[in-house]
Amino acid sequence: MPTIPTVAEQLSFLIGRHAGTEQVHPSPWGPGGAGSATASAESALDGAVVLHRHSHQRDGAAAFEVLNVFSTDPATGEVLLHAHDSVGFPPDPPARGTWHDGVLVLDRRTPRGSSRTTFEPLPTGYRWRKVYRRDETGPWTPVVDGEFGMPASGPPAVEPSDG
Repeated sequence: MPTIPTVAEQLSFLIGRHAGTEQVHPSPWGPGGAGSATASAESALDGAVVLHRHSHQRDGAAAFEVLNVFSTDPATGEVLLHAHDSVGFPPDPPARGTWHDGVLVLDRRTPRGSSRTTFEPLPTGYRWRKVYRRDETGPWTPVVDGEFGMPASGPPAVEPSDG
């Protein structure tokens, strides 16, 4: 029986510190606009979990923050994403994802609508995108597009958090 790679192995491109730019599109949650962003990720629990902290800044202040907790469903092998964000909606159910042509595609459905988040590894970082639709027959609407690169000094070690 083949072994399923740990989530830390699958998401190794997220581990470390990254900086980039993002375009937030107008949505029911707020106005659109360009901004900068930083992210850091670390492996936890022997690679069973990846903790990914993301902060979007505009005009020098944090405009949106999220703590993504990635794990793997042992029954299906799907990557699970519990996203705790500054908007405050609970991350239940988690987004569930699989790899398609080198891109991790995570889908989530709630009474508020459906979202699809993608993460695409790049040679020096990653690209991510989130789209949303209110109902299953409606069109996907862009929420945010971002591209992150590693700092010029390379991927520094991310210290484990105290919590």
